[in-house]
Amino acid sequence: MTSLETRAPRDKRSAACPRELSIYSLTTGNGAGRARELFQALADRGPVHWDPYVAAWLICGVAEVTTALADDRFSSYRSAYTQGESPADGEVDLNAVAARMLLLKDGEEHLRLKRVVQAVLSPRRVKALEPWMRELAAELLPAGSGPMDFAGTVARDFPLQVLAKLLGIPAGDLPMVLAGSDAMTEIVGGLNPTLDEDVHRKARRLHDYALDLIADRRANPRDDGTSDFVVAADAAGGFGDEDIAANLVMLIASGHQTLPGFLTLSLQDSFENGLRSVPEAMAHVTPSRFVGRVVTEQVELGGCLLEPGDAVVVLLASANWSLPPAEPGKPLRHLAFGHGRHRCAGAAMAELEAAVMFDQFAAVCPVSGHGTPTLNTDVNLPALTSQLIELPEHVQTSEDCNRGNH
Repeated sequence: MTSLETRAPRDKRSAACPRELSIYSLTTGNGAGRARELFQALADRGPVHWDPYVAAWLICGVAEVTTALADDRFSSYRSAYTQGESPADGEVDLNAVAARMLLLKDGEEHLRLKRVVQAVLSPRRVKALEPWMRELAAELLPAGSGPMDFAGTVARDFPLQVLAKLLGIPAGDLPMVLAGSDAMTEIVGGLNPTLDEDVHRKARRLHDYALDLIADRRANPRDDGTSDFVVAADAAGGFGDEDIAANLVMLIASGHQTLPGFLTLSLQDSFENGLRSVPEAMAHVTPSRFVGRVVTEQVELGGCLLEPGDAVVVLLASANWSLPPAEPGKPLRHLAFGHGRHRCAGAAMAELEAAVMFDQFAAVCPVSGHGTPTLNTDVNLPALTSQLIELPEHVQTSEDCNRGNH
């Protein structure tokens, strides 16, 4: 055998990565800060690896990540998405809640539910929010401000208030919604899910709140995304209030948990490299660095043989960091929102929020950073939790600020 084409695909033993390249190493210490270095080392070594320390295949090549995201042989379904003891009588089973979410559905079931979810995120509703978004961005980040903690104010409040406006959530409920969103992400969003019962309680509270919100909209329909969701689910048939509630929780958690990290890390990067275009920043940051899949039938990928039941971690960030430059005059085609059927239903909303805030960065430039920012410990959803900045009183032109085009 003299060519790669004639070699037998590698099995788990021959494809195993060394301990120092296991993604489990990111669960201790400054894992979020070391992810870029580790993902690059994996990509340099090859597009697919077996990680015996987490018992999962790591997919990091651009072509292989694209395939794993679009191929139906890689399932999003989990038999158990959360860990810990079974809920007490009368408590919400968070495994059951997660199993109802769009991001854990496959095939026709996924497509049916995605059409319903997209009623909340229709182009009409998203576009109608833009003028208000721009007013909010200018209010939260005015010229002459500072020093201020961008991470603890603007990056946190902007996406949260946008979600509240979209779904019709009263301002007084936002602290509870934020706590529940944070909790749900701690439970299902990373490599090392929490077993803390207080965190689980906050997640259950958000689910119960979503059910109450749905009941209110059934009794008192409004011109908001929650009412649209109820109407679309009823029209499609086969979806109950538990399905709607689970996916409202998903929209809240995914919408709020990714954008603060994207905004804080993009702004921090701009201090050294100038403000990138939105697509370039999405690839550079990759707000959600990986997603999970399960192999449903034997498949060869990247020279490796994956068997039914094998767990897979698709490293979106690794693929994004290996992308070739965009063609002249065209936006970078990144994988931050996924690819294929499972491409994020809220991608257009997130892109608009990012564009609005990037425009505000340009409007108040030059923004300057102060001190050393603090990075969270979430390997999948990195974000700065403390980021002191100062804005000038006399605004310069966007050309002076080296602003990218989005």
